[in-house]
Amino acid sequence: MNNRKILLFFLSLLLLFNSNLIFAIEDYLPDPSYSFYVYDEANIIDEQVEGYIIETNKKLYQKTGAQIVVATIRDLRGMDINRFASELFQKWGIGSREYDNGLLILVVPEDRELWIEVGYGLEGALPDGKVGNIIEDYITPYFKENDYSSGILSGFNEIINEVEREYNVQLERENINEELYYFSDYNPITTPFLSLGGLMLAVGVIFLIFIDFKFFNGLLTYSLLRGMRFGGSSSSGRRRGSSGGGGRSGGGGARGRW
Repeated sequence: MNNRKILLFFLSLLLLFNSNLIFAIEDYLPDPSYSFYVYDEANIIDEQVEGYIIETNKKLYQKTGAQIVVATIRDLRGMDINRFASELFQKWGIGSREYDNGLLILVVPEDRELWIEVGYGLEGALPDGKVGNIIEDYITPYFKENDYSSGILSGFNEIINEVEREYNVQLERENINEELYYFSDYNPITTPFLSLGGLMLAVGVIFLIFIDFKFFNGLLTYSLLRGMRFGGSSSSGRRRGSSGGGGRSGGGGARGRW
């Protein structure tokens, strides 16, 4: 009887220890960003690329429930990148709860390492071998040149291509940003003002500002600037950020180094 009590006591201690360890790991992991789809702790993603990823994901989630999240971090907190990605995926609940169709691209530039974690529902479209090829062919060639934004964009677009084929949908990414949608090895990212349309737009804006200051003392320009500064910030406080749908990781994925 005493031996049974001692055994129960040690089992209770073991269970308590494991529970505390799980909570400690979750507390150690970062919370998602307000946009949810891009968490750029390492500050390596261009604003233009970040916006494209976010808007593409909004369309993707609306049509399929799938979510393709990009996270960059400075430190793995002493954990293996595979485990870190899996734990982060579970904490954020990437993808829909019903289909587990999430995917996480985790980049650690200081360690020159990345991991793509795939949810159960996307393992058919993105098996480990295909994910490894995407890393090798579309991501790490850019990373070796320290061009992280281009590598992330290239890999993200290729993954979205596979998801579109899997669900037989078209997200019309060209309407979000035509240049980033058609980005490839032979078509590097350029700023909007290098294109003819962008140049004409810039000339038009400068002309309107000139007319405003010449005839209206800049009243329209100052009003727009005030609206962007104050009106924009107040409205953002009322908006609700995106979040995970409760999906689970399937344990599949691939590692990349450069």
